[in-house]
Amino acid sequence: MARSRKSSKISLAAILTLATGCAVTSMLFVAVSALEYGKMELSFQQRAHMRAAAIHRGLDDTLELVTILNDLFKSVGVVGREQFGDFTRPLLARYPFVQAFNFHRVMDEPEARRFEAAMRTRFPGYRLHDADNRPAPPRPLHVVVDYLEPLAGNEAAFGLDVGSIPAMIKTINEGVAAGQTRATPLLRLIQERAKQKGFVLMMPVYRPGADTATAAQRRAAWIGNTSAVIRSTDLVHKILLGADLLDDHQLVLRVYIGDDVRPDNLVYSQGRDSGEPAADKALQRWLAFDYHDLYTSTFSAAGKSWHVQVTPLPRPFLSEHLGSLSTLIGGLLFSLLTAAFVNSLARRSVRVQRLVDERTLDLQRSNEQLNQDVAARKQTELALQESEHRFRRLLALSSDWYWEQDEEFRFTNITGGFFDKGKQDPERFIGKTRWALHPELWNTRWGRDHVAMLEAHLPFTNLEYALPGSDGQTHWFSTSGEPVFDHAGVFRGYRGTGSEITERKLSEQRIHHIAHHDVLTGLPNRVLLQDRLTQAAAYANRSGNPLWVMLIDLDRFKFVNDSLGHKAGDLLLKTVAQRLQDSVRESDTVARLSGDEFVAILAEYPDAALSHEVTQRIMRAVAQPVLLEGKEFFVTCSIGVAVYDPDGTPAQRLIEHADIAMYRAKKMGRNNTQFYQPAMNEEALERVRIESALRNALERDEFVLHYQPQLDLQSGRVVGMEALIRWQHPELGMVAPGRFIGLAEETGLIVPIGAWVLRTACAQAKAWQDAGHGVLRIAVNLSPRQFSEPKLLAAIAEVLRETGLPPSCLEIELTEGLFMNDVALAVELLHKLKALGLALSIDDFGTGYSSFSYLRRFPIDVLKIDRSFISDIGEGDEAAIVVSIIALAHNLKLRVIAEGVETAAQLDYLRRNGCDEIQGYYFSPPVPPIEFERMLIDGKSLQPALV
Repeated sequence: MARSRKSSKISLAAILTLATGCAVTSMLFVAVSALEYGKMELSFQQRAHMRAAAIHRGLDDTLELVTILNDLFKSVGVVGREQFGDFTRPLLARYPFVQAFNFHRVMDEPEARRFEAAMRTRFPGYRLHDADNRPAPPRPLHVVVDYLEPLAGNEAAFGLDVGSIPAMIKTINEGVAAGQTRATPLLRLIQERAKQKGFVLMMPVYRPGADTATAAQRRAAWIGNTSAVIRSTDLVHKILLGADLLDDHQLVLRVYIGDDVRPDNLVYSQGRDSGEPAADKALQRWLAFDYHDLYTSTFSAAGKSWHVQVTPLPRPFLSEHLGSLSTLIGGLLFSLLTAAFVNSLARRSVRVQRLVDERTLDLQRSNEQLNQDVAARKQTELALQESEHRFRRLLALSSDWYWEQDEEFRFTNITGGFFDKGKQDPERFIGKTRWALHPELWNTRWGRDHVAMLEAHLPFTNLEYALPGSDGQTHWFSTSGEPVFDHAGVFRGYRGTGSEITERKLSEQRIHHIAHHDVLTGLPNRVLLQDRLTQAAAYANRSGNPLWVMLIDLDRFKFVNDSLGHKAGDLLLKTVAQRLQDSVRESDTVARLSGDEFVAILAEYPDAALSHEVTQRIMRAVAQPVLLEGKEFFVTCSIGVAVYDPDGTPAQRLIEHADIAMYRAKKMGRNNTQFYQPAMNEEALERVRIESALRNALERDEFVLHYQPQLDLQSGRVVGMEALIRWQHPELGMVAPGRFIGLAEETGLIVPIGAWVLRTACAQAKAWQDAGHGVLRIAVNLSPRQFSEPKLLAAIAEVLRETGLPPSCLEIELTEGLFMNDVALAVELLHKLKALGLALSIDDFGTGYSSFSYLRRFPIDVLKIDRSFISDIGEGDEAAIVVSIIALAHNLKLRVIAEGVETAAQLDYLRRNGCDEIQGYYFSPPVPPIEFERMLIDGKSLQPALV
């Protein structure tokens, strides 16, 4: 009975075979099912992606509507109401989802009220109102719906101040800041039909010709918005209908606008969801009877996030899973048959296996003791190997070495790290003392202290010293040691460790050099310069010999930097630095102070006196040509020298005095040397005082304009005037322009001062025109600094617009040197000035370059003959020069004005030789506006020319 029960048992192999077969069948079932679901998922993803892509493309096309409408305003300017309607009606017919096209006009409070009154004359009952249809209250800025197409059905939005709607004004601000189209959140606007929600696409309109590079410039140039009111549901429906994507009833489609996917942001919905949640994990999804998944596509359009969600509806299970069910059933049947076969084989091998197991057990017992012995030996060997490996790694990673000395301080042992890393010969050290290797120990205090410490048998730490190595380099070492005593207390020597510290010492030397030298030129910097100056002054005090401090500044260095770039400028500075060093003695110091300024400290010795030849040698060395980017440049320098006498001027003020003298050299025309004199300090203080007062003069309204009349020589009448600035200082009185114009140009204050002159002169000329004094031409001088300003054209146009002065009444006077550096750029800028309608004149003609070629290339209208030719008109060749200038100008179709006419003889000569206009003290000096207006009222003029 027992044997029968035993034989009827199912073997483990059969069970494992059955389990394996079931497992493999399950895996195949899952794999095939995954393929089926993958196919379904791929089909679903493709259909969902087609809808998301179609909606994305449709939104981009919708944005083009606003862009097209905005381009109309960019190309034409602010269009008329009828033109707006003609342009938008075809778009409304083509795009039925557009509720309306708008133009929002931006106005401040006074403009809004004038606009409201004007609109009532055309549209009775018109009023500005808020979203709740109440009259728009006063506010700093109104954004009003001005143009509205179609008006029918949208009357409630006509005159709406969208600035009263928080969501709208927020979107408008975002669009103006970005300069792009922006969409509002989902809204229910007052002109929308039925219960459908919508949104508004808006794009800012800027003033024509205004700069819009930055957000602040765009805000300043903003004059309104072009917008389109979109019915959101109709828009999505139209997009899907146009793409033929409305016929799939197995999908649920929802479209949202906004950062969150929530019912309030729902734009469009198609189909009804089954309500069953999607399976989270992949295995649950594969085994689910219904396929559930969620496709979400998020993209950005018009500054808003759009979310497209697509969900599949349930489909019959069997029709999609025939392959996986067939695999499951076939695999289970095959597994049962295989398990039965394996079970029959397993029962035959049981007996054989039992015999094998018994013999194996005996063998295992006999070898068990041997295995334990072998394992113990292996563990011991592994421990020894690990210990040796740790020791070797620590030894390899350590940068120290060990050394020993005997009682006579002679080296008896030094480990190899010292010789390998320090590049030293072992034979030089063993049996030698440290001072035998370093004789300088007896000559230095630190060396003698170290020997004393050794003789006192005291420990020492971090002793640093240098030795030449076998590689020809100097190596630095740091060592520490302690005395060794035997058990009886008898001194037996020293032992210690050492390290090679060459890298650290070199780093310290580099840091010290960087801290005291200029990075570009390698010359001493300010820190080292002060130290050298202190030492030189101390030597001068001891020796009684004078000391020179020279401040050397390069002329035209800014031109090299601006024309060739900083790389060429750096090369020039390094070249000049080397030349300066070569021009002085080794005992002298040349340092770079800042930029293109250098300082030289020269001490006088009994056998080497200082003379002016030193400065001449330096100037000649600097003036040698320099090759920059394949071209030769000649750079000169201006030198200021301050002399230090013992017990005289404090040394720390020498650089300041040399700087003052250098500025005098610059003022004297550059490329020369000036020695400091006390009077220069007074001049520098005067310059500082005037500069300080000049910075506040505009704010304190201390500038005034005087006007000198310009008269037509044929009629004798006043046809224009030149505006000349005067500074009425409360303490200094009336400051002449020659005292402050050059300083204003140098400090850059000429730009705001010139802008004030232009605005004030144009406003005064317009006021005299409005007062009935006729069309007078106002001439305003333009400085070189103003001419190089990037916003010059915009500033002049803005002044003309604000003052209302016709451009033809403004004449800009330019000196010849303004545009000689870059003729091509000057030609372009002058043509742009001319395009504004201005007149251009060349002031002081004949005193500068006087190139006839630029008279032909530049759009010049007037030549002004310099007063120096007029004053000497009866002497020498001056009269011939004046006649030649007049003839040249007339041949080039230019008008001629003579400056500085002071006598009747000069007037008669100019009139006889065809000069067009004059100005000067003969008729009137520059006078205040009240006196000039009195002159106009009295009709003061010259006698007309006799025909």
